[in-house]
Amino acid sequence: MGLYLSLIKKRSYPFFLFLILSLSVNAQDNKNQFAYIKDKLLRIDSLIERKEYKKAKELIDNTKNTFLWRANSSDQLAFDFRESQILFDKGKEEDALKLFLTGFEKLKSKDDAQLYIKYANILAKIFANSQNFDKGIIYNKLALKKSIIVKDTNNIIKSLIRIGSFYYAKDEEDSAKIFFRRVTYYPVTPKTEQRISNAYNNLGVIASNNENYNLARGLAQKALKIKENQKDSLGMALLTVNIGNLFHYQVKYKDAISNYLNALQTIAKDSSKEAMNFKKRIYVNLSVSYDSLKDFENAYRNLVKYDKINIKLSKDDLAKNIAEVAGKYNLALEEQRTEVEKSKAFKAQVLFYGLAFLTMVLLILSLIFYKNYKLSQQNKLEQIQNTLQLKVINATIDAKEAERKTIAEILHDSVSALLSSVNLHLQAAKSQLKNKVPVEINKAQEILGEASTKIRDLSHELISSVLIKFGLAFAVHDLCEKYSNSKLEFISDDNGIKRYNQKFEIKIYNIIEELINNILKHSEAKNASITLIERNGDKLLIQIIDDGKGFNVKNARKKEGLGLSHIDARIRIMQGVFNINSKKGEGTSIFISVPVFK
Repeated sequence: MGLYLSLIKKRSYPFFLFLILSLSVNAQDNKNQFAYIKDKLLRIDSLIERKEYKKAKELIDNTKNTFLWRANSSDQLAFDFRESQILFDKGKEEDALKLFLTGFEKLKSKDDAQLYIKYANILAKIFANSQNFDKGIIYNKLALKKSIIVKDTNNIIKSLIRIGSFYYAKDEEDSAKIFFRRVTYYPVTPKTEQRISNAYNNLGVIASNNENYNLARGLAQKALKIKENQKDSLGMALLTVNIGNLFHYQVKYKDAISNYLNALQTIAKDSSKEAMNFKKRIYVNLSVSYDSLKDFENAYRNLVKYDKINIKLSKDDLAKNIAEVAGKYNLALEEQRTEVEKSKAFKAQVLFYGLAFLTMVLLILSLIFYKNYKLSQQNKLEQIQNTLQLKVINATIDAKEAERKTIAEILHDSVSALLSSVNLHLQAAKSQLKNKVPVEINKAQEILGEASTKIRDLSHELISSVLIKFGLAFAVHDLCEKYSNSKLEFISDDNGIKRYNQKFEIKIYNIIEELINNILKHSEAKNASITLIERNGDKLLIQIIDDGKGFNVKNARKKEGLGLSHIDARIRIMQGVFNINSKKGEGTSIFISVPVFK
């Protein structure tokens, strides 16, 4: 018995040694795999940040094919997150949302706090983008709760800022203040100072809304001090302008001007596009403050400076676009050459075997071609008729737009100027007559004033002066203010879009105005929103949502009353997309996507 046990021990030793070595090797493999996956995720994030989505997607697919994942593992969900993020960044928000929701549900049973926080944050962002701030708050509170558990200060502050912003968007300022104020309780460090500065600034905005300008200015000063420590010149300039705005609201125009000038000095040497756009805003603010002081000369000078920067930025954008197109063309050309070389080698191998198959295919295609010829000819004729109809509709509308623009310019630039000149002559005559001014002159001046007002109003009705002077974003905001009333409130979010070609802006403005008129006439809505988003620098997205009674889209498209067929024709000729989602009793959502033309 003892010999038997001894033999077992002797024979077992190599087995246990092998087992220990295997476990050691597996542990090392797991460690290497973890490092490998982490490296891949960092590279994918870098590609997404540079908007190289095709390369990022290829790297995701290659990595997924390299490993045999455990079902719904944290690693797999991390790659799924990046894949969903690519869809979101490319504008496919609905597809991305479905994937994010699925991944987030799977992640609830996992112990991966950072990935959980990432999913919750981006879901909050998606819902907030669609104006569903309640859902945005729910998901950000989930991210906040998880961040507190793992003591992740950066994500705690990030979640607090977002929740406060969403409450502010819902006009619940008291709730917003609670979350912004919680941010200010954290110590200022290089990682937290940016968001703490933002929190002070946001609290200042709320105080300003409540006309507590002294408190708002004090909060802005705290935010400014942090920016000064950061040596963030653009952030300092922004807060200095905010302080200037507070002085302007208090009718302290000289103090406002002083702050605007200080802001300009802060970014005087900054020639970045962001800084140049901000300088434009400062010059507009200076013009308004000088105008309030009746200093029209300086008001005019600052508007001229605004216009010079605007022209320069337009030229820079054009040069940048040309360079990008040239770069893409050269890259495509190089790729084409590579493909040609590959195809030559492939053709040499396939040519012999393909000849017989090609002969057979040609015979079959010949038979099919005759049958399809008549059908294709008929389809072409219908397509030509549809295209012609679209062009006729758009040519008619373009002609109307051009005519309205011409009439508006004549009324504003010529007729108004003539009436003003007549009024000046009458005023001069009154000063010469002194106390013996005939009643008819006063009546004539009253009539002239009334005529000038009517001409100005008529000019604005024909074409928006705000659109011509300040661009589409300001014009849409002006439309929302103009049409909002006690029964229906319009809000707009332009996401900082830039100025475009004037003809393009007029077309988009007229489409938006017509859709707003439809809401006013037919929707019985209480709230409506207009969102403008620029995507990749060459596409404009427009989303119009109302909470009205809704309608049957198919029936509405057949009717001319809503003008939807004309709008659809306009957008199609611009090579755009026009989608309407509406049901009776559930409001209406309109989505427009058009390429920006220069």
